[in-house]
Amino acid sequence: MEPKAVRQLVAKNDNNSRQELFEAFYRRTYSIVYHILRSHENAEDITQDAFIKAFQNIHQLTDKAKFAAWLAVIASNLARNFLKREKKMIVTDELPEINLDQQPNNTEDEALRSLETQIVRKAIRELPPEQYQVVVLYYYHDLKVDEIGAMLKISPGTVKSRLYRAREKMSHLLERDCIPACHNSKGGERSND
Repeated sequence: MEPKAVRQLVAKNDNNSRQELFEAFYRRTYSIVYHILRSHENAEDITQDAFIKAFQNIHQLTDKAKFAAWLAVIASNLARNFLKREKKMIVTDELPEINLDQQPNNTEDEALRSLETQIVRKAIRELPPEQYQVVVLYYYHDLKVDEIGAMLKISPGTVKSRLYRAREKMSHLLERDCIPACHNSKGGERSND
């Protein structure tokens, strides 16, 4: 959904606009929660709770176009709190889809890209919840460090530290699991503006 459309729906904040936002972002939000909980029933409940909490507090959202990222923060925090109560952490293969600018040229490129994506997702799944959360917000929702800090109520330095530790851990995991093609890529680095 285009940022302008999201902004308009959030600003309108009536039952119809809430329904559109729910339909547009349910799958992505559910995927984030399911990654943490690995229980369909609990993920559905927490995802619905996240939407309820978001709609109740929508007036707190300053940049209305960032609704999806804000919702992801709410959902992942609710899931982490649920896990603290349950005292367990389970991971799964499901991660939100990331938009890739470059399209594969042929079947071999497509297969290689798919394999690389699986390897990276496997590494992301092994991150601790705090690192997973900032990685998803930074790379999948394209938020800046200060935006993530504001949403999570932590300092930008803490966000940078978690991203750094996540990259370090993923680097070791990828070295362990990766095919040679992964080492040819310089992916994963973005400026920390």
